[in-house]
Amino acid sequence: MTENIENELNDLREYAKSIGMTPEEYAISLHEKNQAIKSVLLENGSEFKSFVNEYHEILDGLTLYKETDAKKSTCEHHRLIKQITDLLHTTSQDPKLLAQIFQHYPQGIEGNWKN
Repeated sequence: MTENIENELNDLREYAKSIGMTPEEYAISLHEKNQAIKSVLLENGSEFKSFVNEYHEILDGLTLYKETDAKKSTCEHHRLIKQITDLLHTTSQDPKLLAQIFQHYPQGIEGNWKN
């Protein structure tokens, strides 16, 4: 049991260091994120659900667009590319969010699709 706790602490220290934080800063950051998530879910649960649905619709639209080989000169294409560009620009400005994305794609984004 003690060995597991020590391993988890070492993992936390290493991860915090990899994103330029002390373990304490990282723990506080996690707490703040958890509080923010709880606040969103408790106060704006239905709006958050709508946001998540919209987020997935944008990404699904890109996939559908690529699969159907739609014409790139359509208004729909430009609207979709603008939505995706805005979404990527906004999300890429938050280093904490980028660190979370990295956790899900440790081999890189392209590395996860190479099979």
